[in-house]
Amino acid sequence: MWSLSHGVLRIVRAGRYNRLRPACALQWNKRTLSTQRAPLRVCVVGSGPGGFYTAQRLAKVIEDVEIDIFERLPVPYGLVRFGVAPDHPEVKNVIHHFDRLMTENKKVRFLGNVNVGVDVTMGDLRKHYSAVVLAYGADDDKQFGIKGEDAQGVVSARSFVGWYNGAPEHAQLQVDLSKVESVVILGQGNVALDCARLLLAPVSELAKTDVCTHAVRALEKSSIRKVHIVGRRGPMQAAFTIKELREMTKLPDTTVYMTER
Repeated sequence: MWSLSHGVLRIVRAGRYNRLRPACALQWNKRTLSTQRAPLRVCVVGSGPGGFYTAQRLAKVIEDVEIDIFERLPVPYGLVRFGVAPDHPEVKNVIHHFDRLMTENKKVRFLGNVNVGVDVTMGDLRKHYSAVVLAYGADDDKQFGIKGEDAQGVVSARSFVGWYNGAPEHAQLQVDLSKVESVVILGQGNVALDCARLLLAPVSELAKTDVCTHAVRALEKSSIRKVHIVGRRGPMQAAFTIKELREMTKLPDTTVYMTER
C-alpha cells in the first residue's frame, strides 16, 4: 500500500513502515485564503478636468477603489483654474463639484507639488498602483516653424492666458502694452477670441473679475487700438462658438469686421 504523509512517500508492508527516500522531497505551499480582496489602486497624473472626471467615474462605478491624483503644481484644477477667461466665472463653477469629490469621497486623494518623472518615476507608479492614467494634457507650445516666431513681442496664447490668470510658470512673463497699438492673433478658436476680448475690454470691467493684478496694471497702460484675428481657413470653418463672437460684438467702442481672402 502506498501512503503520502507530510510530504514523504512511504510504502506500507505487513503492518510496518519502510521509509522510501524520494529523489526530491515534496513540499506543501501553505497559504492563508481570505474572501477579502485588496482595493484597486489607481493613479491619475494631472488634476485638470480630464483627471477629475476620470476619478469621478472610477469612484462611481468601482465600489472598492483608491484613487490618488498627482499634480505638478501645488494647487489642482489645471485649465479650469488657469485657462478659463476671468470674465467667464460660470465656467469655473465646476471647481465646486471637484472640491466635493475630494472632501466627501474617501476614495479620492489629491497629491500636489509632485512632478512625475522627477520626484517619482513611472516605474514607481506602476509598481504601487494597479493602473496609471495619464491626464496631464499639453505642456508645451505648438511651434509654427516660421521665421520670427521666437522674436521679441511674440507670445504664445498658452503663456498669455496663463499670465493673466496667475499660472505660476507664467507669472514672470514680461508684457508691455504701453507702446503697442496693433496685435495679430494667429488662430480662430475660443482662446483667440478670449485673448482679443481681454485686450480690448474696458479695464474697469476686467478689474471686477478675478484677473491677476499685474495683468490689470499692464492693461491700464495699453495703447492697443486694433486686434487682427488671422485664421488659415474661412469664417465658415472658424472654431470659435457663437457665444464668444457675440461677446466680441458687445464690447463698448469696438467694431468687428470679418473679411475673407
